[in-house]
Amino acid sequence: MIEEFGLPLLQAISDWQRGGDAKQNRRRGEALKAVCGSLPKKFRISSLCCFRQIALPKGGVWDLIGEDKLSEKISSWTTSIEVAKGFKNGVPPEGQGYQGVILCVHPGHDSVVVNLGELYRNRTFVVALEQNKNSILGYNNGAGRYGNDQMEVVLEIASVTQQEIYSMGGHSSPFDQLVDMAAAKHYGPNATSAQRSDLLAKADHVRTEAGPCWLSTDATQRVLARMEPHAERLSEIKRQQDGNC
Repeated sequence: MIEEFGLPLLQAISDWQRGGDAKQNRRRGEALKAVCGSLPKKFRISSLCCFRQIALPKGGVWDLIGEDKLSEKISSWTTSIEVAKGFKNGVPPEGQGYQGVILCVHPGHDSVVVNLGELYRNRTFVVALEQNKNSILGYNNGAGRYGNDQMEVVLEIASVTQQEIYSMGGHSSPFDQLVDMAAAKHYGPNATSAQRSDLLAKADHVRTEAGPCWLSTDATQRVLARMEPHAERLSEIKRQQDGNC
């Protein structure tokens, strides 16, 4: 066994990668933090910004902002925006009452529990994992399944700011409906089938852009700026209602 990466550490990492319910994740997060504290500093820092996708109840984005508001203090983040965008099939489906949000933080050294991406790039760690895989409980559903696919950094963060909301998920109208709207605007309300077909052919190369998408950071912050006054009024109403209970 390679001394630097002993079985308790390997087990804790694999357990974390297996995932679980909120209670399991809290327990596994604390176990991971305990064994990773003695790792060399290079495995407990991240020079890159880290992203995390979460799904919130509609209107819940403002409940996320503020001190000690993150429900999972120890949680999985990634250094890849594409991994974050694609997590759990991307933007939550329309009509199910959830708002997809991607957070982006520049973690301080004291907030990094372990940089799994950095560990998996270390040959000594990979060799230790291979040598001990038969002794790791649940290996095939944890480290053996995910490896470094998610370019993961485990952070301990209790709160985020509005500026750390990188993107919000949204849904445009279906592509064919957008074409109908464009035809009516371009040719008038009595656009012919031939005119609509002409627009459809010209726009077909952007068909995949319709439907679910992640807003740009600038667009996200504009949406939040428009929402903020309404959110403040709703929060004040809620405070008054709670005070009267």
